[in-house]
Amino acid sequence: MFNLRGRGQLLRILGVSFGIAVALGNMIGAGILRAPSAIATTVPDGELIVLLWVIGGLHVGLSINILSELGTAIPQSGGPYLYAHRAFGDVAGLVVGWSQWMSKLAGIASTSIACAEFLPIVVPEAARYTLPVALCVQGALYLLNGLGLRPGRTMQEASSLIKTAMLIVFIAAAIALVAPGGHVPPQTLHHAQAAVGWAALINAYSLIRGAYSGYDAPVYFSEENTTPAKNIPWSLLLGLVLAFFLYVGVNGVLIYVLGVHGVAATALPFNTVLDRLGGPLPGIIFALGAMIAVAGVANSGIMTAPRILFALGRDGLLPGWFTAINVGGSPYVAVLLTGLCSLALAASGSFAVVFGLIALLDTVGYVLVDAAYFALRRKEPDLKRPFRAFLHPVAPALLLGIDLVLLVLFSGTNRLALYFAVGLTVLCVPLAVVARRARRA
Repeated sequence: MFNLRGRGQLLRILGVSFGIAVALGNMIGAGILRAPSAIATTVPDGELIVLLWVIGGLHVGLSINILSELGTAIPQSGGPYLYAHRAFGDVAGLVVGWSQWMSKLAGIASTSIACAEFLPIVVPEAARYTLPVALCVQGALYLLNGLGLRPGRTMQEASSLIKTAMLIVFIAAAIALVAPGGHVPPQTLHHAQAAVGWAALINAYSLIRGAYSGYDAPVYFSEENTTPAKNIPWSLLLGLVLAFFLYVGVNGVLIYVLGVHGVAATALPFNTVLDRLGGPLPGIIFALGAMIAVAGVANSGIMTAPRILFALGRDGLLPGWFTAINVGGSPYVAVLLTGLCSLALAASGSFAVVFGLIALLDTVGYVLVDAAYFALRRKEPDLKRPFRAFLHPVAPALLLGIDLVLLVLFSGTNRLALYFAVGLTVLCVPLAVVARRARRA
């Protein structure tokens, strides 16, 4: 399955185009297809929904401000784990590393299932084979990435380009060709907040935050980038800008055409809009585009998750064989373990349970990375920083405050995720001790 010939090394062949593609690949997938309906169900106000998507984009903008500094100051592959580990040591590094790796596993498993669920729109007989199709999708993507970095890069860039183009076409066609119907007059923002309630707003924002998650994908490949000092900030910024306009545009169009209640009435409001265009062809084209979109998300997860294990192995927090790289530039042992675990998650269906933990786990990671930014500014003032965060320390401090508030709010609405996060932290303490002793030995 994997290219095991020879002893290779990470290939420095990636640029801005891949950075944008992997950021979009991580962000835009099943979330944008299903989140509008779930959000409209709890927040029955179109203006407020669009405002929440705008706030989500601004929130991520604050995050990429500090990630651009961290990713260029520490240009290694592995992602945010590297920054928490360097600032706070093994326990914090393990918490961030393992929580993000599990997040990627859940994303790979769920998006492969989503990809298979769209196939019956094109081939109705496939409805009986959702799980086998999902496993085959994963297997094909793991095979592709096991061959090396170049095939994975090509898949990522192609899938991100196709789904971006299709969403732009969808927005334009819906505005130009579909007459609005069933529109519900908007409430005022004040009344909407009063009617909706804070719990509903928190749950809705957790879905939006989940849809935006993955914006940090370019920093997982800093070591494989040709010019990380220049390319990483541009990749993060342009990936966010594109995702922001697509998210706001898609939700605005759905609300304009269907109204809030119309969006909430169906799990896939995209199909309802396409049905108004007439004929089966728009629906089939959409299904194919949706399959490409979610396959791109799965591919992005398959590319990023092994880099976490690779970084953990290189720092002595996992056995050294996780650092093995084939001649194609793929950390094949890490890819293999990630594949076995994500295939098992998809087959068991337990990814749904893991996915319910992700919003809180990701927020724990964000808080630690935010704090790592300040810790590294204090501990390593002479560290070369090709990009320095704007509006220091005000903007980074605002981000840390927002993420701390969200951590408290998400903890209050999802006690299971809170207990899991605490348990993971406690478990990482003995793991860190074992790793430290092994390094000394």
